[in-house]
Amino acid sequence: MRKINRAVIVLIGSNLIANAYASEQYRASWEDVSVNLGLGTISATTKERVYDPTNGHKDSQLDWRVRNAPTLNGAIEWRVLPELSLGVAGWSTLAKRGGVMNDYDWEDEDQKSWTSKSHHPSTRLNRANQFDISVKYWLLSNEDARVGIVSGYQQTRYRFSAYGGQYNYNNGQLVGEIPDSILGISYRQTFKTPYIGLLASYRYQQWEIGGDVKYSAWGRASDVDEHHLTDTTFKSSITKQKFAALSLNGGYYLTDNAKVYIEGAWGRTFNKKGRSSYHDREEGIRDSAKNSAGIENHSLMTTVGLRYTF
Repeated sequence: MRKINRAVIVLIGSNLIANAYASEQYRASWEDVSVNLGLGTISATTKERVYDPTNGHKDSQLDWRVRNAPTLNGAIEWRVLPELSLGVAGWSTLAKRGGVMNDYDWEDEDQKSWTSKSHHPSTRLNRANQFDISVKYWLLSNEDARVGIVSGYQQTRYRFSAYGGQYNYNNGQLVGEIPDSILGISYRQTFKTPYIGLLASYRYQQWEIGGDVKYSAWGRASDVDEHHLTDTTFKSSITKQKFAALSLNGGYYLTDNAKVYIEGAWGRTFNKKGRSSYHDREEGIRDSAKNSAGIENHSLMTTVGLRYTF
């Protein structure tokens, strides 16, 4: 990561010095600021896994899902030099949204299918949000097209709660149901992701299309899983996690300064093993182990908004 970031910084820095001499009359101003504001929806699946650290067997997996949670999206970009832009973007869910959680266990290592399962249709996404700070360097920029590289950092959070549910334990030997009024599991997940990427856009008359791709192999993920019925807390942390994202957008200029647009953004954080710990307060037991946890996430967001350049 350090070698890549140094290369990006050296590339941008050398070009900034050259451009500073070549365009001494250019001065950044508020007229170079663009603001985006939009409404969207996000659908996401986030997963937590437990592994046996001695042999790598997957002992447990919880799948948390939400569909079409409403979001408020915003961004601001400042073109401080003709070839350089600084940006801050983010989104947040507007309200709680119903979801679903499925919890699978593989207690018998010789059995391929799950041995125990619980289904929680009364699951809620309490909130989710993201902020993104970026530096963009434009290799090509004119009235018709722009092509550039980007380096940035984004942080994403999800908060879920699972109530009630139906359970089938030990291959059907214990089957039952928990009332929806009882909180079973609370789950918090955080992704911290530095990234690099490419971006491009093309304009024809009043129409414009664009997109970007992002990649990271240096992400950090963590989670906290509270099992309220057993008074047990599980925590996991992952490092050097891979991430990829793709976004595409299309827009129409109502005026020279205002553009309405629609955008779709897909992102995925790939599963990777890391350290986990647990604290069973009823039994007074604590323990931790390497290569005993896994975290994964993928999401799809659609946005309709307005971009205005001052």
